[in-house]
Amino acid sequence: MPEVLKSPTPQAKRQSFQELLEALDYGALAEEATYELNELVHACTETGKVGEIVLAIKIKPVGAGQVELANELKVKKPKPVRGKTLMFATPDNNLQRENPRQQTLDGVRTVAEESRQVRAVT
Repeated sequence: MPEVLKSPTPQAKRQSFQELLEALDYGALAEEATYELNELVHACTETGKVGEIVLAIKIKPVGAGQVELANELKVKKPKPVRGKTLMFATPDNNLQRENPRQQTLDGVRTVAEESRQVRAVT
């Protein structure tokens, strides 16, 4: 005859959820959740977007008062905003930053900025 466990009552001594987390996978789940939570907070504050962390615990009775626990930790980090780049298509179907139809000015160069002492004008 299978063992029937008693229903929880308000007077029952209950294990805390924190104790269960520390026991699952010998504490590896709690460490992973702590790390992922820290990463998620960082990603959310950097992007200003919403993220989500979900812990699922499945409990399956296996008999003789034993239960099997399977867990899954899902993290949805917000995607960072990526910049856009404007480029031009060449006649050969390549991309480049400069407009291939625009002429270049020969002899144009960048002038190095000279360091001069600041003079006070009165």
